[in-house]
Amino acid sequence: MSWWNSSRAVYGAELRAGALCLVDHGWPVVPGTWWQSDGWWGLPDGLDAASFPGWDSMPSVAGGVSAASCDPAQVAQWWAVAPYSVLLATGGSLDVLEVPAWMGRRMAATLRSVGLVAPLAATPAGRWWFPVTGGGPELPEQLAQADVVRHGAGSWVIAPPSECADGLVHWRVNPSACGWRLPVPELVQSAAAEAARWRASQGDDWSVAQRPASVASGMRT
Repeated sequence: MSWWNSSRAVYGAELRAGALCLVDHGWPVVPGTWWQSDGWWGLPDGLDAASFPGWDSMPSVAGGVSAASCDPAQVAQWWAVAPYSVLLATGGSLDVLEVPAWMGRRMAATLRSVGLVAPLAATPAGRWWFPVTGGGPELPEQLAQADVVRHGAGSWVIAPPSECADGLVHWRVNPSACGWRLPVPELVQSAAAEAARWRASQGDDWSVAQRPASVASGMRT
């Protein structure tokens, strides 16, 4: 194999299968830089590992996230070339609400209490994300201060089964558990606001549990 050794071939097939599964359900993806040994590989032209020390993956192809596709043939071709991370593009058929792990746990319990099973993914950097239907409201200040990020147009999240420095991104609630149906963003934001109020009532300061310093808050451009 020109781009990977044989011990990693199975994982390469898993990445391709994961990307194809997303696009089969109308969730657009784009290839992202992949983690190997001690850094991100497949950086776009003009960047090197020293200039990109961040935790997160970024699009590897010309056009960036705007090249995201739901075409199975295109996706299969991309992941036949290199072990790209699977980046889920937001702002079209879906958006994503990204939260700290402590908040995600509380939100999941709140949503279950009202009978809602919602897709949920977790990263090894202590960030969880909920895909929601597109076009939701902007975040209220309370949630922005609690380190919640709304990913909309021009943004993306790293999706299972992609690898990062500290482990794999994985589904905590697989979308198949709810038939790939997405909750409306207002409901998920409401659960996040409840979690923020609960945390405040405990006298905890969520600002001490921020995301890695090298990862910027807010929508990507």
